[in-house]
Amino acid sequence: MKKSIISIATCFLFINCYSQTDNSKTEITLQVQSDIDNFLVNGESIVDVMDKIVQSPRQQELTMKFQQGVQNNYEWFVEYMENATPGKPIKYHPNLGISEGEYNELQKLIKNIEIASSGRENVEIIKTDTTISFNSLGRLQILNQVKINSIKNEINIGEIKLSYSGSANVDNDENAFKSRWTGHNWVYEFPNGLDSEMLKDVQNLVAKNYKFTIGKLEKNDRTFIQIKGLEFDKGVKEVQFDIPLLFLN
Repeated sequence: MKKSIISIATCFLFINCYSQTDNSKTEITLQVQSDIDNFLVNGESIVDVMDKIVQSPRQQELTMKFQQGVQNNYEWFVEYMENATPGKPIKYHPNLGISEGEYNELQKLIKNIEIASSGRENVEIIKTDTTISFNSLGRLQILNQVKINSIKNEINIGEIKLSYSGSANVDNDENAFKSRWTGHNWVYEFPNGLDSEMLKDVQNLVAKNYKFTIGKLEKNDRTFIQIKGLEFDKGVKEVQFDIPLLFLN
């Protein structure tokens, strides 16, 4: 149980983030409803499923050493996380299980991490005056549970209701998509504000975290969606998915 939480926690600490297109560029605004309407076009679409992570053997080696160090010093690590600045890597400490040189090397490797398509799927976008929903088969069936309410600015993934958490303006290409992008985020978290004391009591941990991101990449004007879900019940991981999609048309 503890190991699975460690791998997820370290992933979030290290990585800051990671179309429907026509012949003209779609103007991106800060108005959520108009952005979503522009990003997603009614009808059939083809998407690249961008869940293939490209990383070197050296990065895999250093990541395994790092995670082993965290596992060996778990309670210390949970408290150390409290001093981390959101969106930035944690500061080096010998308890992380690697040398400072290796830590700096790992940081550089992570900045160059890239995702690639593991295949293409068909997705139908269904738009009404107030909602957007999806229809897909196979490994993208999770999309069938997603409903965007553009009037209320809420997103449902099954019974989970995600609230709008703000716009995103990524002004560099140091992310998995290797592009600047602008978009919007919705989040559901239970309990609200997971703290170190809860993480220490792994066997009794009950937590849920869902995130939905939609945006447009600057480099190719393609729309992307990323859906994440994670649930623990008494320390047992019951749900985990991370689905990044790039729309081709």
